[in-house]
Amino acid sequence: MQLSEHFFNLKNLFGKLEAQISQKTTLEELGTLWNCTPRNVKWIIRRLCAAGWIAWSPGRGRGNRSTLTILTSEAEVALALAQEATNKGRFHDGIRFLEEHDVDDAIRGRFVQWLEGQYGYRVDKNENYQLDTLHLPFYRSMPNLDPIFTLRRTEWHMARQLFDTLLTEDDNSGVLPHLAYYWETDETGCIWTFYIRKGVLFHDNTELHAKDIVYTIKRLTSTDFGRTEWTELPLDKIRAQGPYCVEISLKRPYHLLLQLLASPRASILPLSSAERLPRDFARLPIGSGPFRVIENDNSQIVLEAFPSYFSGRAQLDRIELWIIAETRYRPLPLKEIAGEALPYIHPFQLHTRNNHPPDIKQVETGCTYMTFQLNKPGPLESNDFRHWLCRAANPHRMNVGLNNHTYSPAYSFFSNWSIITEQMLKREYMNDGPSYFNTEPDPLNAPPFHPEQPLSILTYHILGDSLERNARWFSEQCAEYGIKINVEVRDYEDFIRPEIIDAADLVLANAVVNDNSVISFLRLMFDDRHVIRRHLSPEIYEHLIIRLRKIENELEANKRIRMTQETEQWLKDKLAISFLYHLDQFTYYDNRLIGMQTNAYGWADFYRLALRPSKH
Repeated sequence: MQLSEHFFNLKNLFGKLEAQISQKTTLEELGTLWNCTPRNVKWIIRRLCAAGWIAWSPGRGRGNRSTLTILTSEAEVALALAQEATNKGRFHDGIRFLEEHDVDDAIRGRFVQWLEGQYGYRVDKNENYQLDTLHLPFYRSMPNLDPIFTLRRTEWHMARQLFDTLLTEDDNSGVLPHLAYYWETDETGCIWTFYIRKGVLFHDNTELHAKDIVYTIKRLTSTDFGRTEWTELPLDKIRAQGPYCVEISLKRPYHLLLQLLASPRASILPLSSAERLPRDFARLPIGSGPFRVIENDNSQIVLEAFPSYFSGRAQLDRIELWIIAETRYRPLPLKEIAGEALPYIHPFQLHTRNNHPPDIKQVETGCTYMTFQLNKPGPLESNDFRHWLCRAANPHRMNVGLNNHTYSPAYSFFSNWSIITEQMLKREYMNDGPSYFNTEPDPLNAPPFHPEQPLSILTYHILGDSLERNARWFSEQCAEYGIKINVEVRDYEDFIRPEIIDAADLVLANAVVNDNSVISFLRLMFDDRHVIRRHLSPEIYEHLIIRLRKIENELEANKRIRMTQETEQWLKDKLAISFLYHLDQFTYYDNRLIGMQTNAYGWADFYRLALRPSKH
């Protein structure tokens, strides 16, 4: 039994363990408590005294009882043990110590503050060995890493680290070979043949074969997991032509097939994953990517470089994401932490600015938007009322009202399209710009009418609770004009439940997209778990499907993009959606990191990262 357990067992004698409380006792009583001999009791007492946890004053003379004094509290010992376990690379045990002893917020706050000195790189090495570990804080757990269920940007980023796709895309959305080294189609464009690399291994060291690709695509096109962009694929049949060749037959030409196969949703899973419980695979998935998950619970996620990765082993050996709920609100300092700078602060860690310019500043590829429930009778049927609500949610005024200044106004899901639109609008209204461009709050006109019943706006918890703050700001703006809107904030897992979305009058949400605008747009429109299609009226949705089918059937890529832009603008003109803002993302890192590049999801690609060797 560890010394700490003997200390904690003293609760049975004292009732509670707080500093400077004393109790009369005997060696015999302690022997019963600790289930050991009097000789071992004396040894335990000496060790507890040496640790500074108790003081012992032996009784003098026959029949006199000794005095045991507690010098530190149970919480302080739990904190020390949590720190010791973390220092030894057992962060999970550290969190367990705190939870088992029910420490208060003050002790947990001290642990979180101490942890700030442990973030960053840890290098264990000798003359012939070096293990590079990157410790990063994150504010939430990730129990579902199965790509078929992925909706949030960090899970999309993780999919790129854990899995591979048949094809991949370059910076211009061109399709490149990946797991498939070559492909071809017949003259009808309906039969596609893909040739698979030999020797690609999954994380369980089984070889990736055509049957795994067949399983993955059949799974993606099944409606068992709801409607997605993949269930729209006009698949006729798919079959393995030996272990390294796959043939896909379509009912009609589908010009987005290659882009779909390069999207992270199409990450290839082993056929053997079908034998596992879905929740077990979701938490500890098996892919073929550069990193594998070796631990994933509510306290940490540990990734380890996969040494047999077919494109070459990652230089970073291990990544530990420490799940600290307090980092959802607590800013990290940018400068000195425990004597050295934190080597990598990503956009999903709060941080103080301290007039320190970011090493990478970018506008998020997605946006925050608002939808209106158009599937039930009520005030939202009125175009004039929805138009007034859009003006009330002006992102320029929101920025000023919240004293935030970290938003760029959105005119699209895609930040590059928003930038172009804003430039065009500013040129058009250069001399007499509308109030939408005013950065100072200005009065709205009165609403066209006042609903008889309060409305509701639904959103969910994210880092810093920015969505909740913006929803409450919007509610307060409307209240000034006599419009009552109740704010409902949910955990994300509850937020995406269809019945929750359907019940809300308005929804404030974040759209996650990547560099392929067409595929991203189809995903946002088709996926059952996204808000947009669930709030569209039947008439608007029917017309939207017609537009989407035309996009899918268009052969030329540039025309598909233009048609996507037109469809997005059509939804905006119908007042079915209001684009609000793009978040400005800030990344900080120092020159110890080599290969620092951020992806469409705001994260650094772990596969490209390496630690610059020390010259000492």
